[in-house]
Amino acid sequence: MKHRLRVGIIGSTKRGGYGHGMDTAFRDAERFEVVAIADDDAEGLAATGKRLGVARLYADYREMLAKEKPDIAAIGPRWLTDRVAMVTAAAASGCHIFLEKPLAATLHDADAILAACERAKVKCALAHQLRAMPPVRAAFADIRAGKYGKVLRMSGQPSDDARGGGEELIVHGTHFFDLMISLAGAPRWVSAHLATGERDATPADKHEGREPIGPIAGDSAAVMVGFDHGVRGFWNSTANLGKHGTIYGLTIQCEQATVCMRTRGEVFIYPGPVIEPENAGRAWEKTWVESWHFTAEHKPDPLKDYLLRGNQTLVRELAEAIENNAEPTASLRDAVLVTEIIQGAYASHFAGGKRLAIPLADRRHPLEA
Repeated sequence: MKHRLRVGIIGSTKRGGYGHGMDTAFRDAERFEVVAIADDDAEGLAATGKRLGVARLYADYREMLAKEKPDIAAIGPRWLTDRVAMVTAAAASGCHIFLEKPLAATLHDADAILAACERAKVKCALAHQLRAMPPVRAAFADIRAGKYGKVLRMSGQPSDDARGGGEELIVHGTHFFDLMISLAGAPRWVSAHLATGERDATPADKHEGREPIGPIAGDSAAVMVGFDHGVRGFWNSTANLGKHGTIYGLTIQCEQATVCMRTRGEVFIYPGPVIEPENAGRAWEKTWVESWHFTAEHKPDPLKDYLLRGNQTLVRELAEAIENNAEPTASLRDAVLVTEIIQGAYASHFAGGKRLAIPLADRRHPLEA
């Protein structure tokens, strides 16, 4: 039996918490042992320790890393204010890393994180759970195998909630661009338009998000990304369109079918590249995966724990990557490419929508002072 990897969890109860279940991702007792927790909020630290049954608790994550020397550090806070410092400290301690998304507020920070992990020769995987879900993986395998013909285009539909535009670009765009990269490979260029109300966004529209996620602007965003083989990815977000329920997912148009993915990893296939409501001979079919959609008793699974299950898959595969010296699923390199797209959207907009090559030549964020 493979040895269990020791895990140290880094959270910050009042500064981004533990992200989307980063503290519970290591429940697989056969592979992992959570040995310590660090949280700069005393009450939050005590509560998390009690909830996870962990006795070794630290107010300072640096002290935890130095004393416990875990194999993996789970870095959970959603806030990006301390992201570079936390990753750099974990990497310098020799820890592999499971990291909440998004990767970083700017390309400068993303480059610093990549450099720290490469310098320390540690693995880092991002919590991009969608690409780990079995129905999505099955659909991507069929697409790559040519089952539906050539990929034509991909289109991401985010929540369009109050965060729409610049804030959603980094908060939710990270998932969509990660999926696009997973299927189509490295992006080659980006072009975008950002608006505030009905006018073009300007640097004066820079503002803070609901949580510290770096420089953002605009309440609507339209992004186009170019990939090899003529494939293009499209992503649009406008604030406050989702008041009556959101439709969140990625649609992939192929020569012979349309593949539509939803939040919980649900996948639907339409037998044609264009939806034809008037054609009674064509209908959507849902992709069913036994282990995902049904309980052990073969009852429909409500999938309320879809994020947990996605995280658990990612950390198991991180463990395999560590043991085999391989690239992990939802890798740090892919996350840097996601950051290229997000920052490139701003750079393109302020250059009049010009198509900008990736990697970006100018690593400075256009909204940074």
